[in-house]
Amino acid sequence: MIRTVNIDSELTREPGPVFDQARAEKAVRELLLAVGEDPDRDGLADTPARVARAYQEMFAGLYTDPDSVLDRTFDESHEEMVLVTDIPLYSFCVPSKQTVNAVDGTKQARDVQVGDKLWTLVGGNVEETTVTQITSHKTRDLVEVVTSEGSFRVTPDHPLATPKGWMEAKDVEGTFIEWTAARKLCRDRWKPTLGYDFGYVIGSVCADGTVAERYVSLIVNDRDYAKKFAEALHGAFGIDAKVEAVTRPSGYLNRPAPGFRVRVVSSYLADLLRQYVGGDAHHQRQRFPMVVLNDLSTFNGFLDGYVDGDGFRSKRSAGRIIVSANVPFLEDLATVIGARFSPRTTTASRLYVADSWFRRHGFPQDDYATDLIESEYVEVKSVRPIVATGAKPYTVYSFTCEPHPTFLISGHLSHNCEHHLLPFHGVAHVGYIPNGHGKVTGLSKLSRLVDLYAKRPQVQERLTSQVADALDRRLKPRGVIVVIEAEHLCMSMRGIRKPGARTMTSAVRGLLQSSATTRAEALELIKGRR
Repeated sequence: MIRTVNIDSELTREPGPVFDQARAEKAVRELLLAVGEDPDRDGLADTPARVARAYQEMFAGLYTDPDSVLDRTFDESHEEMVLVTDIPLYSFCVPSKQTVNAVDGTKQARDVQVGDKLWTLVGGNVEETTVTQITSHKTRDLVEVVTSEGSFRVTPDHPLATPKGWMEAKDVEGTFIEWTAARKLCRDRWKPTLGYDFGYVIGSVCADGTVAERYVSLIVNDRDYAKKFAEALHGAFGIDAKVEAVTRPSGYLNRPAPGFRVRVVSSYLADLLRQYVGGDAHHQRQRFPMVVLNDLSTFNGFLDGYVDGDGFRSKRSAGRIIVSANVPFLEDLATVIGARFSPRTTTASRLYVADSWFRRHGFPQDDYATDLIESEYVEVKSVRPIVATGAKPYTVYSFTCEPHPTFLISGHLSHNCEHHLLPFHGVAHVGYIPNGHGKVTGLSKLSRLVDLYAKRPQVQERLTSQVADALDRRLKPRGVIVVIEAEHLCMSMRGIRKPGARTMTSAVRGLLQSSATTRAEALELIKGRR
């Protein structure tokens, strides 16, 4: 059979509008100011540009003439009804079986309820956020994102945190996204208090402590030193630690020697102290902890803690001597106090700390973060499309959270899309009966037509009529039917707050309007697909 292709060219179309990115960003800034927000604060600085890009995508239908989709038609001598159902209108959410990191344990998205607390990351710190609203809808399209630390499934346009800002899931392959270890989420977090005790803990650990993966300990000969360390832990972190009498091997004495131990089992404290000394707490590899430069009291505590562990008072002058084989550590400390330092090559080096160092050189105070950065960026290995091929589509959920609009999915940081305004989402069913010449168009063109009319400032009633009128106008069929089922987020998330309420609209033209029998047949086909 020979197929003839008709290209309608009798219409001359006016140039469409052009998206003004700068103007849109300015408008979003004004909106944030109008609701009492600071558009320049952390978390919102990139929002104007992000919202502008979202609007450009949401209203992409304004920049393409929907009628042009139907320019290409085929004379197939087909006279029976053509019906395409379940054309999606919108989606950006988490599928029902995907796990999210809840404070009381991992949950599938479908099991999350309003009031549940989820884990999130704020500036690299693990924080709690509360679910205030939940919406759900159906979709056939997901993506599976595989990173070096795991995998998860979301809708293609779900925002994920990357070093360059928020990116849609479908676009993150080959980049990096923010992640934290899920196994470490439910642990006590000891928030430090700056001051002498804080410095003393760090100095003691640097001199004589052990930082393992899940604990921090100090074993010394002097009970008073151990007691002072335990008291400093309480003053700096609120940790109640005990001094225990122990024995330990002694190479010098060639026999076990008595000692005293202070031990805190806490992976958080261990990670925090490793962060302070550059990532490796081994005495030969640790770096000078710049965090002790936050204030003079903290630094004095650091000096006392280190000298009590690996130092002594000079018998010949007013000062103290610090002993260490870690030359870079001593070089950094010498720079801070303005001291001369000459490393030794055969034995441990010594640094003299004069009591008058502060009066001579002053204190180089600076601000350094004291909280643990618990996140890192992990590589995205692949992003694979997942399509529901059976009769049952995926159910996906969107969470609105406060005070932070973000949450973790298998440890990966994602956004709940608060920066988008409130669309309606659902499915469209489009059908037509070709004219006497059997004039038809490609099935994918019907989906494209719906998409272009949907992506613009729109109301559902008008959208339904516009799709029907375009088909009637361009294909000149004997009949047209368009049925749209949608949930309006303005009803789910505000106003009457009725999530799950769906609105149905229909538009019929030609034979499908005049013939009750033909119309009933079409509606039965639409109903039967469920």
